[in-house]
Amino acid sequence: MQWKESGRPVPGLHPAASRGPVGWSGLISVILISGLTALSAEAQSAVARESVLLPPWFTATRAIVILAFLLVLAVAVIGWVLSLRHRVRQQTHVIKRNRENELALEERYRRIFESSLTGLYIADAGGTIVDCNDACASILGFASRQDLLEHHDHAELITRHFYDGSGAASSSFGAEHHIHRFDGKPGWVLSMVRPVPRNGDGSTTLEGAVVDVTHRKLADERIEFLAYYDSLTGLPNRTLLQDRLAKALASARRHREKLAVLFLDVDGFKTINDSLGHSYGDMLLQQLATRLQTCAREQDTVCRLGGDEFLIVLGSVEEDIDAAVAAERIARAVNAPFDIQGQTLGVTCSIGISMFPEHGEDAETLIKTADAAMYSSKDGGRNTFRFFTEKLTAEALERLQLDGSLRAAVDDQQFFLVYQPEIDVDTGTISCWEALIRWQHPDLGLVPPDKFIKVAENNGLIVQIGEWVLQTACTQWKRWVESGLVNAPVAVNVSALQFRHEGFCRMVKRVLDDTGLAPEFLELELTESLLFSNEDVMFEILDELKEMGVRLAIDDFGTGYSSLSYLRQFPVSKLKIDRSFIRDLALNGNDVSITAAIINLAKCLKLKVTAEGVENEAQLRFLRKHGCDEVQGFFFSKPLTVAEVTSMSMRSFGLPDMMAKAVAC
Repeated sequence: MQWKESGRPVPGLHPAASRGPVGWSGLISVILISGLTALSAEAQSAVARESVLLPPWFTATRAIVILAFLLVLAVAVIGWVLSLRHRVRQQTHVIKRNRENELALEERYRRIFESSLTGLYIADAGGTIVDCNDACASILGFASRQDLLEHHDHAELITRHFYDGSGAASSSFGAEHHIHRFDGKPGWVLSMVRPVPRNGDGSTTLEGAVVDVTHRKLADERIEFLAYYDSLTGLPNRTLLQDRLAKALASARRHREKLAVLFLDVDGFKTINDSLGHSYGDMLLQQLATRLQTCAREQDTVCRLGGDEFLIVLGSVEEDIDAAVAAERIARAVNAPFDIQGQTLGVTCSIGISMFPEHGEDAETLIKTADAAMYSSKDGGRNTFRFFTEKLTAEALERLQLDGSLRAAVDDQQFFLVYQPEIDVDTGTISCWEALIRWQHPDLGLVPPDKFIKVAENNGLIVQIGEWVLQTACTQWKRWVESGLVNAPVAVNVSALQFRHEGFCRMVKRVLDDTGLAPEFLELELTESLLFSNEDVMFEILDELKEMGVRLAIDDFGTGYSSLSYLRQFPVSKLKIDRSFIRDLALNGNDVSITAAIINLAKCLKLKVTAEGVENEAQLRFLRKHGCDEVQGFFFSKPLTVAEVTSMSMRSFGLPDMMAKAVAC
């Protein structure tokens, strides 16, 4: 060939290529070169084969095929590498995202763990807490989570109650435990704990939760306490009393012993509440309950029935006198002064006593009979005790019947008034008429005031009844004054509850305005005990009544405990001597002295004095001799109905006879 003959190297080939086998890199270079020159002429191809030592089978066509295959292979490898790289990136992103999610989830659960109101903790098999949240620390009485972990031995003493303390603790759900917290306070928790296997080596950890149920348990205990005990005094209430009294009765029957039930009521407790306030009354009841418990024996029961009523059950009583001695001891304890916020209070009590089996064989009967005996004690002057009798049962039933009937008596117009004159001893003229209420019961007939007035005071109807009496008397008196039938005032008795009722003075003024009766024709009679129950309030009301022009009198004088220093300050114009002193003037020297002293006292205070219950000439003669101003009683006239006063003339009425009786003596 021309190129070979010239002896010059073939362009594009290195001379060294002819000096040995071709390496992989050279082969690839040759293949690439061959591929580039594949389209050259056959001559060039031949020259190239001659110039380069190539295998005989390595033709241009095969070189092109190999080149194409390598190109395809290279593209495939590049594609696979790119795909693999993309997949690696995707997997890396997924792994990174999963890791971030795991971290976020872990953080979220950590926040839930730490901020949960439920106490959560993790402990090893021995019970030592290795981790917990702040709620767990607080519930167990620690200041913080770190404080609990630092005192894990104390925490272990608490949590050990939640399981059996062994490494093989079993699951427990909803178990309540009473714990002593680390801060020393008692508490209640609802505990849930379960063992969790660890690391597949057979060991376990304990995952626990505690919920503070202290407030609920305390509320339950409070509810249970209130179901059986009085909230104010802490004494047993009626429910617990029934149970204890039933057991005491069973024991008394079994041992053939007596049992006493004492029913105690504080005298004048309402006055303390009204004058000092209910807070003082509550503190008085608390101190009284303490004193009663001190007086009771271990086998006795002291309970509060309600208000100012207490009941004491005395077990193992040999004789009735033992119950009387106990009642006397209790009364002395009650009579001792009470110190209420620096103020000294003196109170008394009335006690009724019933005995088993004489007065009843069951709890209800014994309580009822003791209650009746207590009312008898109050009626007998208070500050004393009395045993039950059958007569008291009849009185209690009658009182109950009257209580129910009183509520309809006013509306059904079952009440009416009668009037009894008071006679001037010197002139024999009528100086005043006393209005007296009567009750015509549809079944019981005529009921005397001494029976139903106390019932009305107990149930509060006395205020309504008293207003009716005042309204009726003033209305009637207005008509009689205008007709010229009477020219003396009418006296109306005022109950203590009515007098203390708010707006009493306004009520009196309203009645006078409605009826048109002049105030000088109205006289209000107030009992001695009422006036001296609360002097400061009395002065204010009495002064207001006096300014209206209403006359005031002290009724039943001598039965109370008057203070002369206060008596001379009261704006009253008359004292009425109680009929109990007049009745026995001829038989009792003490009544003679007391009556004479009252008359002299009235004269010194420039007050008129009226004697009630004059029934014979000897009494009238005595009263006239000692200077009594006025007398009243059956010796002159019984109480007269409206018809009797209206239909009779003064002569037929007997005025001349009254004057003759009064003047002649």
